[in-house]
Amino acid sequence: MRIEHGDDGALVFGYLDTVATAGNRASDAVLVRAEGSGRARSYRLGEVGACEISGDHGMSVVSRVSPAARYRGHALGLLMDGRGALEQDGRRASLAPGDFVLYSGERPFRLHLGAHHRYLLLGLPEHSVPPECAGRITADPELSRLPSGRILTAMLTETTRLADRLGPVARWEMGEHVTAVLRTLIRESGHGGTAPDYRAALLDRVLDHIDRHLGEELSPESIAAAHHVSVRSLHALFRSQGETVNGYVRGRRLDRVRRDLAAPDLMRLPVYAVAARWGIRDASHLSRLFRARFGVSPRRFRQQALEADPAPARDGGAGRDRAGGSALRQNG
Repeated sequence: MRIEHGDDGALVFGYLDTVATAGNRASDAVLVRAEGSGRARSYRLGEVGACEISGDHGMSVVSRVSPAARYRGHALGLLMDGRGALEQDGRRASLAPGDFVLYSGERPFRLHLGAHHRYLLLGLPEHSVPPECAGRITADPELSRLPSGRILTAMLTETTRLADRLGPVARWEMGEHVTAVLRTLIRESGHGGTAPDYRAALLDRVLDHIDRHLGEELSPESIAAAHHVSVRSLHALFRSQGETVNGYVRGRRLDRVRRDLAAPDLMRLPVYAVAARWGIRDASHLSRLFRARFGVSPRRFRQQALEADPAPARDGGAGRDRAGGSALRQNG
C-alpha cells in the first residue's frame, strides 16, 4: 500500500489491489479525510479482496481513479457498526448497521462514515456484476433489504468473524459463494416478485435436475420431457427469472469447472478432463466460454488459484496512521 499525505487528506493506493506494481496502477485509489486514526485488516477470499475498517471518528472518502488502473469491477461495502452514506450516479444511500451498497471505483463516488464505525469492503471480481446491470445497482439501499440481500449480509458477517479460522480452500470457496449469492441478488433485484407456488416448485425440480445431470447431454427438449412440460413452457419459466435454459446450464457447468480448477487435489487432472466431467468436451469452446464469463483463460485461472497466498494478509500498521481510514479505499 502506498500513501501520499497532503493538505487535503491522505491519497491512498492499493489497499485491495495489492498486486499493483506501482501506486498509479492500483484500482482502488482514494482520497481519505479522517478526524482521527483508524484500524484496518485485509485478507482474501479467493478472487474477492476483503478489508475491514474501523475507527472512533468520522471519515470521508472520495474516489481518485487512475487511467492506468487495470481493474474494472465493483466494490461492495457493508456497514457493521455506526452510520454512513454513499453517493454515486446521482443516488444517495444512507447506511445503518446491516446495510450494504454496491458501487464502482471507475466513476466518482463519496463515502461518509460517522463516529464509531466498522465497515467491510469487498473488491469483487469483474464477472460478478453483469455489464447491463451496472448502471442500476450502484448506491441502491434496497438491495440489502431483499431476501437474498439479507442472506448475503448474514454470510458476510459470519465470514468476517471467522476469516482467520478458514483454510486456503475454504477461503477460496467462500469467495465463490459470495459472488454466487450476489449474482442471485442482482437477478432478484431486476425481476421483483415471486413466481406462483406451482411454478416455483417446478423450477426447483428443474434446477435440481440440471445440477444432477450437468455431466450428461442436456437440452431444453430433454429437460422439458423429464418434467412433462412443453419446451415453450420451460423457456417461459426461465425467462421469468431473467435467464435462458441454455444460458443457465452453461453457467452452472462453467461454475463447476472453475471450482474444480481451483481445487488443489485436482491439479493433476488436465483442464480438458475437468471440463469434460461437467459436459463441456470441446477444449476451444471451453476456452472461449470461460474467458467470456470470468475474464481469464482456464489455464491462467488455475495458475492464479494455485499460486494464491494461503495466509490472510495483515495491515502492516499503515492502517493505524493518519491514513488508517485509508482502508476505505474503494476497489474500483
